[in-house]
Amino acid sequence: MDLAIPNVKARRPAVVAAITIAGVTALVCAIIVTRPAPEPAMATAGPGILYMTPLARLVTNGAAILAAGAVLLLLLLGAQGRDRYDVIAARARVIGVAAGIAWITATTTTWWLQAAAISQSGSMMPFAGLASYPLDVSSGAALVLTVLAAIGCTTTIAARRPALGLGCALVGLVAVPVTGHASQSHAAWLTTPAITAHMCAVSLWVGGLALVTLLVANNRSALALVLPRFSTVAGGAIATVAVTGVLLAGPRLTGDLTPHPSVLIHALLETPAGWLVLGKLVGLIILAATGGAIRQILLPAVQRQETVALATLATVELTVMAVTIALATVLARPL
Repeated sequence: MDLAIPNVKARRPAVVAAITIAGVTALVCAIIVTRPAPEPAMATAGPGILYMTPLARLVTNGAAILAAGAVLLLLLLGAQGRDRYDVIAARARVIGVAAGIAWITATTTTWWLQAAAISQSGSMMPFAGLASYPLDVSSGAALVLTVLAAIGCTTTIAARRPALGLGCALVGLVAVPVTGHASQSHAAWLTTPAITAHMCAVSLWVGGLALVTLLVANNRSALALVLPRFSTVAGGAIATVAVTGVLLAGPRLTGDLTPHPSVLIHALLETPAGWLVLGKLVGLIILAATGGAIRQILLPAVQRQETVALATLATVELTVMAVTIALATVLARPL
């Protein structure tokens, strides 16, 4: 019997539910703790619209990351691996297409919520208001690009073109972030590429780990093929996330590319955005530790096709990742 973890299939629904609950709980707690004041232009929007928007964004991010993870897994398998492990490849495509459809739906919902938030009509906003939002607001245009990229990603996954699918997924993932605080910084020439690299690295890392754990962890030979390749991607991703996170922290918290240490420390300890950054930092430390354990301890055993506790460590990583992504979702809006 070729299982890396006994009864892993039976535990999947409970694990997925626990990770989802952790992410949503972190999102709600971050919203409550930070208590952001609506922008003047959003004063007519009801609290339902204002507080549903981060949830829609979290679903958008989660679906996009899963879609990116699906195409990454297909690429990590390679052409020969996709033929040899055709069941795994088929399941990855199904997840990728399902995630793509959820991504399209959640992004369209976010589009409607953001348009309604600045509309005098609120939740009774006419279709004309929805259509004009991308023409008048840069984030609206970014949402349209995201929808188009999500459609392209879903289509290319179904058409068995994973390389094109990954390209579409990454475009869709970075479209909204690069029109947010990064583009409004005094050092946009640095923060825009930094947030682009940050989002791409996070998505490949989280999505790849989720799909490897879900579809490959119980197949020793497939895991021996995929995990070493993914470990290389994850190593580069965590380094990229750490470096870009440092570059983005100063401008996000203080508006200054190189803030004085005392100013930065005050922003970290005394502002809502600073608390979220500290939460992300703690998450990164935990992820670095668990990722190092997988790479240094489990990977050699996986390559020998021995039984390993990958699912356990991966579940810890994915839970921390879900919480960190929730914090980042709230951090992306005005605080």
